[in-house]
Formats: sequence, structure tokens, C-alpha cells
Amino acid sequence: MAKKIILLIVISFFPIYFTLASLEINEIMYDLKTGSDEGREWIEVFNNSDSEVDLSILKLFEGDTNHKLTLVEGSTKIEPAGYAIIVSNPSKFAADWPNFFGTIFDSTFSLNNAGEVLALKDGDKIIDQYAYKGSTSGAGDGNSLQRINNVWVGAKPTPGAENQISYTSASLLTPKTTKPASIQPKQAMLPSGIDTLPTVNVTTSNNADNSISFYILVTTLIFLLGIGIRTVYLIRSKKVIAKEGEDFELLEE
Repeated sequence: MAKKIILLIVISFFPIYFTLASLEINEIMYDLKTGSDEGREWIEVFNNSDSEVDLSILKLFEGDTNHKLTLVEGSTKIEPAGYAIIVSNPSKFAADWPNFFGTIFDSTFSLNNAGEVLALKDGDKIIDQYAYKGSTSGAGDGNSLQRINNVWVGAKPTPGAENQISYTSASLLTPKTTKPASIQPKQAMLPSGIDTLPTVNVTTSNNADNSISFYILVTTLIFLLGIGIRTVYLIRSKKVIAKEGEDFELLEE
């Protein structure tokens, strides 16, 4: 009976833990472009799951300091694919973002502009964490530090909304498209006595491996052909010279 009770407790605990694990630190405003940062910093949390998650049971860790989360506006439970904002001063956040409508939690923290570790914890269990650096992005340039496709970049702040980055942002690196280099066949070295060989045109294909293999094959055949021609030439041009004083006999026809 005791084993069944323990098993039921474990089974009931797993869904809660895995649901909590879907909470992500999604956006960080740690260094504003104008004015003082005091009381105007905030952290966005995203629920990347199909179930509601109660954020109030967690704590925010800033470096080695833990901070309690107190609901100011909205519900403690974040809806699936929903957001919550953790602020250090609700009044200053409302002044900076008067059109914001969503879930807000209050917490006493002050983010380091040089960077530090931020974490969401359930007791001793780390739900999510991120160590940002001032050199990463969002350092006093008007941008926030955002997670987009699991990559952190600097972009225009979007508290309570999907993170998006414009194509003109300096944080978005556009990959360069390079064309495969064309392979030019080298001229084969010919054996002495042979001036030229028939010209063989080799057309390179898009597949570099096949092109190289074909080039090697043609070059090898040309080289072997040259050796063969040279050998025949030497055999036919060879003269047999009789030694001085050597007797010889004329054969009658």
C-alpha cells in the first residue's frame, strides 16, 4: 500500500515539474538608453507549454540573491504561450510602458549593466537561467536582450509580446552566400620529344567531388598516352651499330 502511495505522489509530481520547466527567461531590459536605470529594469518570462503555469511559486535569483515574486496585475497563472513581466518598480514601468496590458510581478532587484546570472528556481531546482554580459547586446542602445529561436540578440523591446527583430538590426547577421569555386584543369607535363597532344575539354559540374575525380582520370589517361607514344618512338628510332672488327655474314636472297 505504501509503495502505491509513493508511486502516485511521484506520478502526480512529474507533470507539475515538467510544466514548470517550460518557463523561460525570454527578454531582459537591463540598461536603458536615456535616464537612470533605477526602477525601470524588467525581465520577461514566457510559458513555452500547452498548460497554465503558476509563476508565484517560483523565485527570481539575481546572482546569489533570491527575490520573491509578488503579483501586481493579472493572474499568477501564465496561460500557454503567455507572458509575464517581472519589474523592479511597477509605477516606473507603467510610466515607461503606458499601453502595456498583461501580467506584472513586482520584485526587488537591480540588474548589473556589466552582466550577471539570472535564474528562475523552484526551491533548489533551476527552472531556467541565463548569464548575460554587457558586451552581448542591449547595453544602453535602446534595445533589450531577447531570446529569438534560442539565440540571444539585441532588438527593440517587446514586453508581453513575441520577440521580433528587424532585418535592419545590427544584431542580425546575414549569412553570406558563396558560390563553389570553379576547378580549372592544369596542363599535363608531356614526355620529352612530344610537343602537343589532342586537346581534351573538361566541363566542371556543380558537384565538386565528381569534377575532381573526372579531372584526375583524364589527366592520368593523357599521361599514360604520352608515355606510350614516347616508348614507341624510341623503339622505332633505335639503331643497332656493329662493333669494329666484328665478322658478319651476308645472307643470300
